[in-house]
Amino acid sequence: MKKNVLALSIAAMVGGLGFAGAASAGVIVGTGAAPSATVLGASNATDFVVSEGGTGHNLVVPYFNAQNGNMTVLHLVNTDTQNGKAVKVRFRGAANSDDLMDFQVFLSPQDVWTAAVTQGADGILQLTSSDNTCTLPALTGKTANGIGTFKASTNRLNPKLSTEGKAAGTREGYVEIFNMADIPNANVRGTESALYKTIKHNSSGVAACDSTVLNPAVLNTDYTTELAAAGAGLATPTTGLMGDWYIMNVPQTTTFSGAATALTAVNAARAAARGNFVLFPQKAASAAGSAVVNNVTADPLFRTGATVGTTKSSTGVISGTTITTAVITAGLYDLPDMSTPYLAPATVETAPLVQAASLSNALATRSVMNQYANDASVSGKTDWVFSMPTRRYSVALDYKGSDTTVPAVSVFSAGILGDGSTTAFFHSSNTEVTAARADAKICVNAAGQAFYGREEQAIESGAILSPGEVAQARFCGETSVLSFADSGVSVLGATVARQDTGASAFNRGWANVDVTNGGVGLPVIGSAFLKLTNPGAGANFSGTYGITWPHRYVK
Repeated sequence: MKKNVLALSIAAMVGGLGFAGAASAGVIVGTGAAPSATVLGASNATDFVVSEGGTGHNLVVPYFNAQNGNMTVLHLVNTDTQNGKAVKVRFRGAANSDDLMDFQVFLSPQDVWTAAVTQGADGILQLTSSDNTCTLPALTGKTANGIGTFKASTNRLNPKLSTEGKAAGTREGYVEIFNMADIPNANVRGTESALYKTIKHNSSGVAACDSTVLNPAVLNTDYTTELAAAGAGLATPTTGLMGDWYIMNVPQTTTFSGAATALTAVNAARAAARGNFVLFPQKAASAAGSAVVNNVTADPLFRTGATVGTTKSSTGVISGTTITTAVITAGLYDLPDMSTPYLAPATVETAPLVQAASLSNALATRSVMNQYANDASVSGKTDWVFSMPTRRYSVALDYKGSDTTVPAVSVFSAGILGDGSTTAFFHSSNTEVTAARADAKICVNAAGQAFYGREEQAIESGAILSPGEVAQARFCGETSVLSFADSGVSVLGATVARQDTGASAFNRGWANVDVTNGGVGLPVIGSAFLKLTNPGAGANFSGTYGITWPHRYVK
């Protein structure tokens, strides 16, 4: 795999300056042959790859849905039998990847954490779990059965939306999950830390989750030195996370399921490696007071200076309005995100851009293909989901406040180019903002689309997606849903970022969406969701079936 030119140049600089052991408040480059009470273990990750084996440092659940009676259930597994994992879980909205809910989960070795998200009584997304694994914050309102909840927030959504629009905006999106740090056992570290002991499940399957241990170790300390982090029982993050999801609709007796996309940080030999330590406290305090924000995130709404602006060329150069004040003041709980640098160096503002490029290149595809079926005899329906979990680090939307006369504008991060190229994944020429103020979304243009029937029929030129004026495929929303000739309630009940093929598609067949994008492709993942009903099912027997087919790609 060719390396991004920017990544290569920075790697060369790091080699010359020697950043080993450097820190940027929450990001620490580890040293040492193995973790101990004084060192974190040497950080040696240089790139990210999609893990064909399904385990990794980072996981992406391409889509969650709590619309129309749906419930989405997550299973997060630590396949590492020696190291606990301090994991960040963040739910982002489908429209523009706004943060809806984030928290930390502390998995012991071999641990499994489960939770479900549904629509709450007020219409806003809520997470429910009875799992005994430690979280920060702790689940609220725990019942005698140990069931507790987290509630999503609408604070980061478009302020021009109505109350119902904001609630709906919480009910669809995607989930990013990543290992911030390992919590090694005595076999790895030499001694067993108090932190490891409190996250480890006892013989009854319950972790102590002692706040007198968790709070000083991971909540109230913003680590700046390797010695302090290692002394608390932490280590640089290794691989081993595995995730699965399913979307269930009990009244409609339909279930869809799949595996989370796994991304592994690898070394120069392409083997699983140790990333930088990236644990930040789960607190609302401003990150600006403890870290140089540009050094720890590529999110353009958090960044300031020459590497962020309102116009971006196809070669990744920023122009337009200079961002001198961040659109959103990052809190410590906003960190880490997927761009917080696992990859060295950890103390320069281009590091998160390099990581965002690495992640985007790992997911990039030039063509997305799958099947669809709308057979009337089985009441067939099909939705395709397109998720772009790294787009947020290239371009995000500044809503410009609640004044409906002021349009939202795109804000871009510099660079984030395709491997070995001078072409950016997202830029001013291949994106646009929808005109509606309250429903503003960033749309990303594809090169086109083709629909094929099962009997060799084909529609290429002239095939359009509704609304009818759109003559090329485009993804309006960070996680968008394409319904096949279905103007009613779609398979998934999607409403936040949905479009339809209209009469362009055949009744059944397959389709291909061209996302060549100047040769570098687009970082897109997702699946086809098919719903079928057996008209011959007898009374009191379920006759509705859900099928999930992962998209196929041309890299």
